[in-house]
Amino acid sequence: MTRTARQKTNPELGRDVLYTYRYLRAGMIALLLMLLFAVAYEGIVDGGCFLGSISAYYFTPARTVFVGALFALGAMLIVHKARSAEEDVLLDFSGFMAFVVAMVPTVPDAACGPTPTLSTLEVANAVRNNIWALIVVAVTAAIVRYVLARRGELVTSATPGSRIASIVCGIVLVVELGFFLWKRDSFIHLSHGIAAATMVAGVIAVMVLNALYQPSTERGLKFRRIYYTLAVLLGVALAGTVALHLVIEGFAHIIIVAEVVIILLFGAFWVVQTVEVWPTELDDIRDQVQSVEGGAAHPGSPSPRGPSPTDYSG
Repeated sequence: MTRTARQKTNPELGRDVLYTYRYLRAGMIALLLMLLFAVAYEGIVDGGCFLGSISAYYFTPARTVFVGALFALGAMLIVHKARSAEEDVLLDFSGFMAFVVAMVPTVPDAACGPTPTLSTLEVANAVRNNIWALIVVAVTAAIVRYVLARRGELVTSATPGSRIASIVCGIVLVVELGFFLWKRDSFIHLSHGIAAATMVAGVIAVMVLNALYQPSTERGLKFRRIYYTLAVLLGVALAGTVALHLVIEGFAHIIIVAEVVIILLFGAFWVVQTVEVWPTELDDIRDQVQSVEGGAAHPGSPSPRGPSPTDYSG
């Protein structure tokens, strides 16, 4: 007996949208945990010896997880639609920088003994291939986005703040592109650190924006304090990591500790934001769908108040 496809009801479609959104948010935490576990496991296998930075694990058996986790995290940050145009620009930028961090390796670290490494020529060839692929896809995506927006099939909501964020992020991208096109050696030497630092800086800005969004209610003030605290801690950790890279010659375990702290703080922010939006996700998703549809009601669609939370239960 064959099974025929059944058209989903509006509550079921709404459930799918909600679950997809929640799986997307949970997936980012899973990727961060996978990356931390891969680094920790490799350190344990090496008899408790840890390299000086997480990026140095590019040249170890943890390479696949390191690159894969950053690729997936970058894609998730880009496809995730934020609550404001400014936050959306910053998350897109941080996601793009995550690709660069994964594609352009840092220098090898021999603190735990010889590790499988790549020759200078192999690194240069890999960077050239990967970055060109990233540029082609990014330009193609920008063109498609522009065409869809011109045809009215993509809702955009540019604001003065998002335009400023776009200009600042664009300057960073132009600088990176200039290094890649005309100063390839400098690009390979510097772009990993620049991409990592600006990626985290974008996340810090998102934290500050989330604090500013909060209403002057008891609940809003609580989340405002949490977001500001996380932003300050992450800023201190980022500044400390950059300073250590500039001051300390070679590698030191304090750098990898600072990088782990950065990952944990980002994970904490993502969890806190998930807790914040969880009670209002149903209404937010319904409002966003209605804004795309121009607010028009369709036959058989839910009432203006939308489906009840029980309609979305698994």
